[in-house]
Amino acid sequence: MAEFTIDDKDLTSLEGKVVIVTGGSSGIGLATVELLLSLGASVVCGDVQAPQKDLGGTYTFIKTDVSIWRDLVALFNNTKKIYGRIDHVFANAGVGPRAEYLRTDFDEYGDAVEPSTQLLDISLKGVINTSTLAIHHLRQQEDGGSIVITGSATGLQRFRAVDYATAKHGVLGFGRALVPRLQEAQLPIRVNTLAPSWTDSNVLPSLKSLSRPP
Repeated sequence: MAEFTIDDKDLTSLEGKVVIVTGGSSGIGLATVELLLSLGASVVCGDVQAPQKDLGGTYTFIKTDVSIWRDLVALFNNTKKIYGRIDHVFANAGVGPRAEYLRTDFDEYGDAVEPSTQLLDISLKGVINTSTLAIHHLRQQEDGGSIVITGSATGLQRFRAVDYATAKHGVLGFGRALVPRLQEAQLPIRVNTLAPSWTDSNVLPSLKSLSRPP
């Protein structure tokens, strides 16, 4: 398999840029925030909890639940108000498996309870809505900008965490489908979807338990 390595010193075009990162308080998001800050970018983190370390510099935290549209609208509007523009958006927020489709829970009336949609609301709908708002703001700038989406290698194969794999398959399809639409509209906006494999993050323990049959 071919591979290439990007050295931090090659990332010279981020100085002075304004970047929104959702889910930037831990894991891949936090590592990205720290890298962006070290490269001179101004970073706005949208997450439900602030990071446990002081990031200083040109860093702003805005409490954001990506499953709530109004929270996302406020994240983008406040970023624009603080910095005057938005250059890049990293739609990264996500959670581990929540739903169990082979188990049926019942309410007090004995009726079946709907499976949890929390993961889909955060990891799929949240990504879609974050990207939609990114397009809205980036298209207002002559030089546009870029959107990066966190998918997963589980979006390319079968995986036993059903709601997680479903969301990541959806994210991959969403990112792929956006590209030709943006090209047809002649908008200067790039979209790339990442597909990381096992990564040390808050999601990892819940995925490990489902990686193999018992």
